[in-house]
Amino acid sequence: MTLDSMARKFEPRRLKLGPDGQRVATSAMIASLEAEGYETVNAPFGNALVEAAGKDERIVGLSADLSKYTDLHVFANAMPDRFYQMGMAEQILMSAAAGMAREGFIPFATTYAVFASRRAYDFIAMAIAEENLPVKIVCALPGLTTGYGPSHQATEDLAIFRGLPNMTIIDPCDAADVAGMVPAMIAHDGPVYARLLRGKVPSVLKRHKP
Repeated sequence: MTLDSMARKFEPRRLKLGPDGQRVATSAMIASLEAEGYETVNAPFGNALVEAAGKDERIVGLSADLSKYTDLHVFANAMPDRFYQMGMAEQILMSAAAGMAREGFIPFATTYAVFASRRAYDFIAMAIAEENLPVKIVCALPGLTTGYGPSHQATEDLAIFRGLPNMTIIDPCDAADVAGMVPAMIAHDGPVYARLLRGKVPSVLKRHKP
């Protein structure tokens, strides 16, 4: 098989390209059921966190330059004095969150799932999981919910986090689940990894409620 024939064989799997040959982001890249007529809720995680933080001064938010893409910008705008922008440094993000947890805070650290599960793994394992600290790790783009290739696809996140001691995993299915997971994470005295649905999140359970 030649390289040309291999390219033709895998052509249907390539991302959609625009007139200039560049990749085009499509709605299919971020899992959404809005096109199927489902009601959606905008940024349920960010709004739920703001509501919870209004009742609990221990809650703080941290992000590795991805607050806008993990809906943490809602919290940052509402409570700027309790938001910490760590820059593109996921290891520092997790280390700082661990330190805050040791001082009695409940830190919500957000990034992309692939960056938490791969790039910051050792810091999460040693500083958070082994120490059983109440750090809440909330990550967008879990699994195959993006079309941006292996650099952004966290295909191993569940396997990686399941192997960590004391770690609880939450995988919400819709907007109601996302909003409901926030108080549940706060109430849990230990580390939590949540696979985030961001932006306009469908209300699947509401539509199919018996």
